[in-house]
Amino acid sequence: MKGSNAKQNKAVNLRLVLTQIVTLGPISRAEIARNTMLTKQTITNMVEELLALDLVEEIGIKRTEGAGKPSKMLCLNKYAAFTYAVRISSDTLELGVYYLNGECHSKTTQHFASQPTAADIVEAINIFAKEQKLNQNKILAVGLSIQIHRADAITQYQKNQALQAQLSELLHLPVAIETTASACAAYQMLFGEAQTLHNFIYIHIGSKVEAAVVYDRQVLLGQNGLTGAIGDIFVTPEHNEKTGELGTLNDFVSLNSLRSCLANGSEANISLSELTPLQHPMCEKWIARATEPLRIAIHTLESLLNTQTIIVGSDMSEACLDSLIAQLRPFIPSISQMGEREIVRLIKVPNISSIALTGVATLPLHAALSSKNMQTLYTPSIWNENALQRSIFSHAF
Repeated sequence: MKGSNAKQNKAVNLRLVLTQIVTLGPISRAEIARNTMLTKQTITNMVEELLALDLVEEIGIKRTEGAGKPSKMLCLNKYAAFTYAVRISSDTLELGVYYLNGECHSKTTQHFASQPTAADIVEAINIFAKEQKLNQNKILAVGLSIQIHRADAITQYQKNQALQAQLSELLHLPVAIETTASACAAYQMLFGEAQTLHNFIYIHIGSKVEAAVVYDRQVLLGQNGLTGAIGDIFVTPEHNEKTGELGTLNDFVSLNSLRSCLANGSEANISLSELTPLQHPMCEKWIARATEPLRIAIHTLESLLNTQTIIVGSDMSEACLDSLIAQLRPFIPSISQMGEREIVRLIKVPNISSIALTGVATLPLHAALSSKNMQTLYTPSIWNENALQRSIFSHAF
């Protein structure tokens, strides 16, 4: 991506330089200048502003070949601020405090009789912050993701945005919201397996099956930010007895379908994160039934988008996901297998048990890196922002 040396494009340049440091750091000023086509003076000005905010730090010295002054390397200062990560399901609240690079400071999980309200969440955050003795002035923003067992995509999206606004106003903090798949894709792009990739798809198998498409290192948000409902695609001619509709991916591969498969059986009360196909026959039966619909969905994505790879994560146990992925092979032939490949067609995400909340924690920083990403951010009407928040968030408006 190229920058502009015009003064009125300072906001664009600042985000561009920050993106270079976040994704490619440690990196020198000279390398940033080559990558962005900005002048050395523009780079110097942008870097000095980021250094003054303590958002970026200088580390070590890069040796140069031949004549010339050695370059100091720049990288993200992960200790510059914290982010809150909030992930909500129908009866569970996952809450974490994270450094800017996605490393976990502390986290907790709480269970509720029903979906937690904005007041419930704020109370939980305030109690947790006191327990961890957090300096509230060091909180950059909140990352939020919501996944409810039973709701159509449009209705849930509207409810999610309402909750996002309520949380932001109550906490007096910016709140960035995305699906779990998009959050994980953002993390993988900035700090994970996809740092060097230009395009990929992230599939998250949760209560519903979600997908995030990354093209030219941008998470595609779709119309009004609503996209990625891959679980709604039809994958089988079988009909739903209640609705008469064709079978969707959610009917076979979502964790809702796994819960239905286990219901009224001896495995019904076992946590999904503890299920293993070798020890739990009904889980193995579900995997066998889910395999072909997921193969069809993967073939559809490859045929339409032909990205560099597909990354898969889930809220199920690692043993279950390993077994499911193993049974997907051989994949249905598609255009993705043509020509030379630098990376395999399908990757299982590492750290499966922690990646979802880690991804959610990345959303505020990801939002700050481009004006398009800022569509995911809600800022409160009453907000005494600090210098760091003012610099990286207000520039996007």
